[in-house]
Amino acid sequence: MTRPISLAPYSVVLASLLLGSLPASAHHALTAYDRNQSKSIEGVVKEFRFVNPHARLLLMVQAPDGSMKTWDFEGGGVRRLQSRGLTAETIAAGDKITVSYNPMRNGSEGGFFLGFTTADGKTYATRR
Repeated sequence: MTRPISLAPYSVVLASLLLGSLPASAHHALTAYDRNQSKSIEGVVKEFRFVNPHARLLLMVQAPDGSMKTWDFEGGGVRRLQSRGLTAETIAAGDKITVSYNPMRNGSEGGFFLGFTTADGKTYATRR
């Protein structure tokens, strides 16, 4: 007499794999940014984090009242940025740049950076 093969252990593994992939896909959603708008702003680099899953750019921007505000920008991953000519040394703290970006939907100071232009006029575009 042959016994039927139970698929129960395999279904648990399969369900775990499928559910485990959900946070990764949700993480890459860009719904916080208004992708229909492009703006630019000038400032001084406070910090450039050339890391995965997304680069981070902190920019010191002068507010209308003369105070300095830190704007927070998210960017693409390291491989994407490298394919467009950027490295961890492309910009550094203290560099004056103009950032092109999609603004935050909630109106906060920052967004998703699409590229930037350095003080010497070199432009880096990160958009596909």
